[in-house]
Amino acid sequence: MANSREKKTRNVFTEKAALEQEIAALQAKLEEQAAKLADCRREIEDAIVARIKQRDELDALREENRQLRKRLAMYEPPAPCHPPADAAGVPVEDSPAESAGGQAVEEQEFFDSFRIYVVGGTEKWQKKAAEVFPTMHFLGSEKNFDRSALAQADYVVINTNAVSHACTEKAKNAAPKSASIIMTSNNNLHLLQRKLLETIQ
Repeated sequence: MANSREKKTRNVFTEKAALEQEIAALQAKLEEQAAKLADCRREIEDAIVARIKQRDELDALREENRQLRKRLAMYEPPAPCHPPADAAGVPVEDSPAESAGGQAVEEQEFFDSFRIYVVGGTEKWQKKAAEVFPTMHFLGSEKNFDRSALAQADYVVINTNAVSHACTEKAKNAAPKSASIIMTSNNNLHLLQRKLLETIQ
């Protein structure tokens, strides 16, 4: 009877010791996992901070580029008061084709240099605008567009014709602070082009 009781007591102590070891092992594993979790959180925070810094630097570079373009436009030589003359003294004017060609190149450089996103307008208008301005990005007229698409925008054009108020507000809020917001309710693409080009005058 005594031997049975002693054996039972030994078994209880043995089980207790095993449980304590198991608990200690689990605690050690938990601490290891907690340390890994803390490292992951630090890496995520560092990546977020680095991304914010890169975005701020990019915004600053774009703004600097925009300001330099404006300053450059101020120092461009003015058009001569008198047209150049040929050997006989007869005024020679630039041909319309040459003038239009130079202007077209300048405008193309503008549209190639900036990221321009368009929100709003009818589907037919957007399709036509995409043919005229192939470098622009069109996000449609619905408020469910991906707002992250505007994160790198230099210009956001909002055509209030056939677009909801919610979509308009979403586009304004999603655009970076450095971006220029161009509002238009006119489907005339020539006027839209002029509005954009006036921003660097």
